[in-house]
Amino acid sequence: MLAAQAPAASPSVAKAGQVDLPPAVRFEQALRWAQEGREREAQALLEALVREHPQRPEPRINLAVLLARQGQLTKARQQLDTALRSQSAAAHAYDQLLTLHAHMARDAYARAALATAASGASGIALAPLTRWEGSTTAASGPAAVSGVPAPATPPQPDATTAATQAATGPSVPASGSPGSPGSADNPGSGSRMVIGALLLALLLLLGAGTAWAARQRSRAAAASDNPPTQPAAALAGEVAPEERLIGIYRLIGEARLPEALAAAEALTHDEPQFQLGQLVRGDLLLALDGRLAEVAQPGATTGVAAPANATALREEARRRLQALRDEPPPGLVPRQLIQLPSSVQHAVAIDASRSRLHIFENRDGRLQRRSSHYVALGSQGVGKREEGDQRTPLGVYHITSRLDGHQLGDFYGPGALPLNYPNEHDRRQGRTGANIWLHGTPSAQYARAPRSTNGCVVLANDDMRRLLRELKPRHTPVVIAQQLEWLSPQALQAERQAARTLVDTWRQARAQADLRRLGALYARHFDNGEAGVDGWRQRLGAELMRFGPREREVIDLTVLGWNEKGEHLIVDFTEVTPGSGLRPQRRRQYWARESGQWKIFSEGVFE
Repeated sequence: MLAAQAPAASPSVAKAGQVDLPPAVRFEQALRWAQEGREREAQALLEALVREHPQRPEPRINLAVLLARQGQLTKARQQLDTALRSQSAAAHAYDQLLTLHAHMARDAYARAALATAASGASGIALAPLTRWEGSTTAASGPAAVSGVPAPATPPQPDATTAATQAATGPSVPASGSPGSPGSADNPGSGSRMVIGALLLALLLLLGAGTAWAARQRSRAAAASDNPPTQPAAALAGEVAPEERLIGIYRLIGEARLPEALAAAEALTHDEPQFQLGQLVRGDLLLALDGRLAEVAQPGATTGVAAPANATALREEARRRLQALRDEPPPGLVPRQLIQLPSSVQHAVAIDASRSRLHIFENRDGRLQRRSSHYVALGSQGVGKREEGDQRTPLGVYHITSRLDGHQLGDFYGPGALPLNYPNEHDRRQGRTGANIWLHGTPSAQYARAPRSTNGCVVLANDDMRRLLRELKPRHTPVVIAQQLEWLSPQALQAERQAARTLVDTWRQARAQADLRRLGALYARHFDNGEAGVDGWRQRLGAELMRFGPREREVIDLTVLGWNEKGEHLIVDFTEVTPGSGLRPQRRRQYWARESGQWKIFSEGVFE
């Protein structure tokens, strides 16, 4: 509560809003207005004083109290930060900032844990503040608010020093001793020491932020020994949330914690449901207070506890950073995408080890990686075997349809793209289950933890909208691998040629109506869900007797590879019979190498 012990207002004081009055008089009037409930007028007067006297801490400190009451905690924090920079000995600003940081950290951690409590000033009571220095009229009132000791924002060490601290572990003096995080004798030392702990949690443990920063700097200014650093403001705007998050880690890696906090606050303002962003914001608030290392300690007295899912969120951060650190060189493609015709416009490849989904665009038969997205997978990992095992399948699949989010409900976000799991290879292996989809997240979440689904592949809703817009059902292959192997298109040339030879052998036997030669291409254990090998050969024989020898063409050939208990190929193509009056048929064949020979173990017409 703001309070001021001052003489009764005189007529001249009643006009304290006039600029020609002394600033101390106008300041006291603002305090009285706030005490009387005229907070809007008090705020306007304090804002005027801030503009006129930007180096004085007193108006900023009181303005921060009013902003906090309104729930504008970020703006309140900024005013207190500025007050401390203008006069670091301002004890009231110091006390207010530590309280505000602790409250904002609790709110950020609550949001990271998907708590339903609303953000705002609830539960925070900033103390009455300070007098205008040099004035004989003092503002008084209780100054007791519980919170975390908070040092002023200090000059930050260079990245090398911070990384060394992170590697060796910070040594934090006892609270209250000179130079300790809670000591007014040295309000900056705690923050300097805790940078090491923050880097350990957010960079060395994650293992990629510094390398990413170095790579980005070299790209931006390869010819400069000291390239300019991207300001925090540049992280906002149209930049994807994930890229903004990585930018925050970059600022942390450069020991620019205040700028990192500003960027984190901008990110969580724009994406309030981004749990990882909220966690980083909470960590930064406590890091600037010198108490981040204490949050996880048993019996901590900070009043701030990290969310129960902090471990999962940090694993999410690790995977996001690892994927960017290990980004494949341009021009390479996953080994499974052996050949795609121009009719297949896109392909999807998922690297489970990095929780990463890549979208490829097919331009004239050449694949180009267009985007990369973080995904959540099964809570029990990958390698689905049976219904209900909460694992994501590994294999080569196709999108079968498109489901609208309005029909599915909020849980699936903007919609879903079902996959044809189990495919014929899965059935051959005895795998069960169904309803493996690519889909979005509930509106209360930005993203899911890396291992949190029942087996589906889950993306952020903005990313899912892109997939729904671009990917064509029945014509989009989806590779899900434990770890993608990246090759140049030239390295796949031999496999492409071998697959074309197999399909041409099949085509020639059909064109020549050679049932013996054709039947020899089918495996003894052939089963496509309609017939076994004997029944399928009879059906093929009936077709050949009906039409006899006739030229046949194979166009739009798709070849996908998979290696599990032997080599497998999934081949799609359109069979055209010129002059027969027959409509073209889109066929899908599953081939496996058996005893050194390729055989078809399943086949069907799907279009």
